[in-house]
Amino acid sequence: MSSVDFDTELQRFLDGPSHAQQILTATASSLQSEDPFVPLTLGILNATLDGAAYVLTDGLPNIVAIEAAEQAARALPTIHPGETADAYALRVLTIARGL
Repeated sequence: MSSVDFDTELQRFLDGPSHAQQILTATASSLQSEDPFVPLTLGILNATLDGAAYVLTDGLPNIVAIEAAEQAARALPTIHPGETADAYALRVLTIARGL
């Protein structure tokens, strides 16, 4: 691999979404498929986040996977009383863009 190819690949990697952003985006996408009339619970949110993190960090070194999952979890906002998964997902997508 030439130095130009390496620089191009490195720049593409650095410009791409972080693992935490990917986890949040996948979590939001999954939450949007939940029943739109049922309030979101912490249990549903945790299961959705854990599933997204598990799939998206498979094959990464443990330290990278753990840090990405923890960063994504720290970025999650508090669930508003009676908030639906779909409404919450929109807030998560906004946060993911800012990471």
